[in-house]
Amino acid sequence: MSPDVHRHPRGWSILWFSIGILVCASSSAAEQLIFNVQTPEYQIIADDDFDHIEMEGYGDLLIPGKPSLPVKRYLIALPPGMRVLSVDIKGIAACPVAGRFHIEPAPPIMPVSGTDHFHELRQQMQQQWQSSYDATYLSNEVYPGDRGALAGAGTLRKYAYASVAFYPFDYHPQSGELVLFSGARITVEYKPAIPGSPTAVQSAQLAGDTVADLRAQQLFSNFEQARQWYSTSGSSRSQKREISDYVIITTGDLRPAIEASDFLSWKASLGFTVRTVLVSDSEIADQPGSDLAQKIRNFLRSQYGPWGIEYVLIVGDLTAVPMRYCYPNPANHTNDAGTPNAYAGEVPTDFYYADLSLPDADSWDLDGDGFYGEWGEDLPDLLTEVYVGRIPTGDPGRVTYTLDKLTRFEQDTGAWKTRALQAGAFAWFENEDFSGREMKDLATYLNLIEVDLLDGWDITHFSEQAGLVPSIYPWSPLNTSAFAANWCFGQFGLVNWGGHGWPDGVWGKYWAWDDGDGVPESQNPNEITQYQFFGTSYTMDDDYPSIVFTLSCLVGYPEDNAFGNLGIDMLTNPGIGPAAGIVSGTRVVWVSQGGGELHCYEFNHHLINGPNVPGTLLLHQNYPNPFNPRTTISYDLSSPAEVTIRVFDLAGRLVRVLQNAVFQVQGRHEIVWNGCNDLGRQVGSGTYFCRLEISGNMETGRMLLVR
Repeated sequence: MSPDVHRHPRGWSILWFSIGILVCASSSAAEQLIFNVQTPEYQIIADDDFDHIEMEGYGDLLIPGKPSLPVKRYLIALPPGMRVLSVDIKGIAACPVAGRFHIEPAPPIMPVSGTDHFHELRQQMQQQWQSSYDATYLSNEVYPGDRGALAGAGTLRKYAYASVAFYPFDYHPQSGELVLFSGARITVEYKPAIPGSPTAVQSAQLAGDTVADLRAQQLFSNFEQARQWYSTSGSSRSQKREISDYVIITTGDLRPAIEASDFLSWKASLGFTVRTVLVSDSEIADQPGSDLAQKIRNFLRSQYGPWGIEYVLIVGDLTAVPMRYCYPNPANHTNDAGTPNAYAGEVPTDFYYADLSLPDADSWDLDGDGFYGEWGEDLPDLLTEVYVGRIPTGDPGRVTYTLDKLTRFEQDTGAWKTRALQAGAFAWFENEDFSGREMKDLATYLNLIEVDLLDGWDITHFSEQAGLVPSIYPWSPLNTSAFAANWCFGQFGLVNWGGHGWPDGVWGKYWAWDDGDGVPESQNPNEITQYQFFGTSYTMDDDYPSIVFTLSCLVGYPEDNAFGNLGIDMLTNPGIGPAAGIVSGTRVVWVSQGGGELHCYEFNHHLINGPNVPGTLLLHQNYPNPFNPRTTISYDLSSPAEVTIRVFDLAGRLVRVLQNAVFQVQGRHEIVWNGCNDLGRQVGSGTYFCRLEISGNMETGRMLLVR
């Protein structure tokens, strides 16, 4: 295929290609899968310094200091029980792009902290970026050279899969030449797991599991092919075996505190089958493993299929129910847990319990050195089998308080849950400390969340308005008291902030004065002024607790230390607890293109909009939920179709037919259920299921009516 090249007055160079995917299996059974991709449309946008390639559906290669070229990851489902041997990616139809280009480099990653200790780390990251930049841009060696790579492999419950990255461009930095490949032929070689091995046993146990079917439809590029290999359903709940779909892992000391709360009865009323497992119980204690963390993971690996586990709640601090310490930097095995600093290598995480695809020796500690989660040396699977949360305290009173607060939050159907509070501070200023870096205003992504996701919400927001360089977002001025006061006396279902973090608080900063060189310098006394806008010393009201995302270093620091534990207090401390749920970094949070800001955006996207499942229909969570007396059910159609919507009770009895084979056009649709049955009589409080059916497919959502 030869592209048509169009030069535009604004300096854009646009090449057009058809978009398509062809998937086929080879004739050699259970050994090879061939996946052909075609390059989509793109445009090259030139500014004063660099050219940037924008390609539909593609992200950017973000290796600091290297050219930021397009990349797309394809998740390719494999037949049941298969494991990847190798991936071969061959480019199709290389074609030079007319012109000479200066492709922008990926920026350095930087910690979101403003302490002097982290100032040295920021300098180190800048030096590493410069070294990588010089090694690439002072050479004409082609980059990246390969058409792609195996980016990961594992399972999504019963589904085996491979993650493959495709790079459609080659770039010669010195000459500025670009070469485009019109597509690629991806060959995935695989083999079945060894009979009798844990992986083979697990695959057999999950044969009838339907929990991940909707996620698989969303994620796998060849889902229609996978549908032929796997038993699938349109519902994540209606056909699965419910034995213990909600598991609580805790200690004997904390079990009475859990049972004293309203949480267990509340979850049961929602249709969950809740089971509490103690770390001392035989289900965990008798598992193989070198430590308690591995025993817990092996328990979950062995039982999530037979028990039908979807959700795991850990109750206890990490001394009672440990987190797994990982070492993303394989060259840094220092463990200074309990002493917050910038240079220790350990990062505690509960993600270890969510990825259950392979044994530790084949994933989290692939190289067998005892240091888990090393980038490039170990291979965790980033598609999770279960959802994991934690009540991170060993105080029984706090456990009961937190669980009751969560219950009240879920039961409350008030309109205040569509009110959002946001605060964005500066991460750093342009050329701060002569770094050469562009300015990073953390309000940028918060603004994007408002524009893209919070349509119709009531929003209160703060940005940095003090100093020589205020934020371009003309929000209310962020300062020591304004953010906390609004949160304390307001009613917000969602809170996002970005600022410089430490275990006891979060800080903003402004450029107060200049010594005449036009450069903001942290080493000059008070030239850059920092101030705390939230911390452990603040007294808050918890009548309207919020879901909180903290784009800040160390706010989620889980160990006892000399400073505090802000994230834990926000969730579990009755004196400050304004959070019903919190996402926070246990260690340094890094920002860059695709860094912590993108995590914040994606979290909000999925929290507000739910999954984006391709295909014919998509059922959204009803709103409000719980509800009384009525609720709105919304869904998307990607093509015209006849739609049937029915409501069932917890026992599976038909309650109401809201729509019966009604033809509807493509797009978003809504329908209201008023809590009545087909006879017009009000139904009682309880759990109900809304089932959306079309062309033999269906999706089911759970609704709670509270009279």
